[in-house]
Amino acid sequence: MAKDKRINEKYNIKTGFFEDGLPYGRMGNKKNILVYIEALTFRNEPPSGFIFKRLCRKSKLLMEEYTIFIIGRKSNIPEDYKIDDMANDYAKLIRREFKGPVDIMGVSTGGQIAHYIAADHPDVVRKLVIISAAYRLSEKGAEIEGRSAKSFMQGKYGRSLAIMMELVFAPGLKRSIIKFFIRLLGKRILGKIEYPNDFLLEVKADREMNFKERLKEIKAPTLVISGVLDICYTANDVRTTAEGIPNAELILYKGYGHNLAGYTNKVHKDIIAFLKK
Repeated sequence: MAKDKRINEKYNIKTGFFEDGLPYGRMGNKKNILVYIEALTFRNEPPSGFIFKRLCRKSKLLMEEYTIFIIGRKSNIPEDYKIDDMANDYAKLIRREFKGPVDIMGVSTGGQIAHYIAADHPDVVRKLVIISAAYRLSEKGAEIEGRSAKSFMQGKYGRSLAIMMELVFAPGLKRSIIKFFIRLLGKRILGKIEYPNDFLLEVKADREMNFKERLKEIKAPTLVISGVLDICYTANDVRTTAEGIPNAELILYKGYGHNLAGYTNKVHKDIIAFLKK
């Protein structure tokens, strides 16, 4: 507990829910605001535990410049809830909480949502960073998410989570070992999921999105970054995304896949350089 308190004080951590039900984790104490739109999750709750602590430690460079708000989606979403509905929620929140445009960084599904925020709500975006995402999910990504959703519907949460690791890690012994232990411990890792339909609806929205014809509507200065080996969003689709946005820059990192956000020093230096231009 004492260690947790020290970490909370060091990184100025606060977690909770905004008034409209969107969960958040705040870290840092700078004037500039960076809204970090969370990737696909099984539970729409404030970030916590080991993964959040690791993210805090890995985000030290960003926290030298920003207070970071990691924001997820609200729970118990309706059946017809799509990516643009999620974007509307974020835009409403940013106007209310931050009173003006902020820098926005979307990772994976969060990057897909960021497309809609920038196009439909340009008044809330100063600069945009799209990480490990593109105008559409790849066929392989859609297939993996579909298998994960099928297992999830059957209540096989460990298997569902293990399948999602196929998006993150390259084939090989490491992925096999990780999948084995996640399949074994998945229910314990995920805990009680109060609204299981939320994950299924997000996967459905993920798989249906195709923003190619609307990319030209994004006017904010944009940085698109991804790993060349990402199978969830192919390098070709990432290039097409950057080429379709009028004021976009592209960085593709050789040797990296969908877990690009975990390799922070180089990535965060590039992000900060772009945001400070």
